[in-house]
Amino acid sequence: MDGIREQLVKKPRTPEDRVKKIILTLSGIPASGILFGILSLISDSVFVYELGVLLAIGLLWGGWYLGTRLNVEYEYTVVGQEFSVDKIFNKRSRKPLCTLNLRSAEAFYASEKHIDGATEINVCGEGDRYTVVYDDPGYGKTALIFTPDERTLEAVKPYLPRAI
Repeated sequence: MDGIREQLVKKPRTPEDRVKKIILTLSGIPASGILFGILSLISDSVFVYELGVLLAIGLLWGGWYLGTRLNVEYEYTVVGQEFSVDKIFNKRSRKPLCTLNLRSAEAFYASEKHIDGATEINVCGEGDRYTVVYDDPGYGKTALIFTPDERTLEAVKPYLPRAI
């Protein structure tokens, strides 16, 4: 039976991410104020006033929601010789990033390696970085840079081609 190994890796926050989160969260305040002001100039109707309040609340919520999408984790999953990576946003939604057959890997490096002409998928957290180079049907030559722990590394290594 094939072994299954999963690992969650939290993306480290950068100062740029913090600034983006603050801007997204706070941008809803002036946007909702401007929208509310425009709607109140158009009409004095109670309906337009209520619509403006609802739209302003929607803009504030939208800014907060987009700001929380910057909380990112990566999930590495090894099932037999298949290695897949998913991106998880704020522990509430996920997006599959890539899946590869480890036996078809072209190269494996015990460091972060940048390959000319290759698409880079950087799914790193804290720790030692490794790079797997493989041919992806959608992206062509791809370099996957990731930070596995010891158990994930042990689950990956037996399936890598012996020539690597």
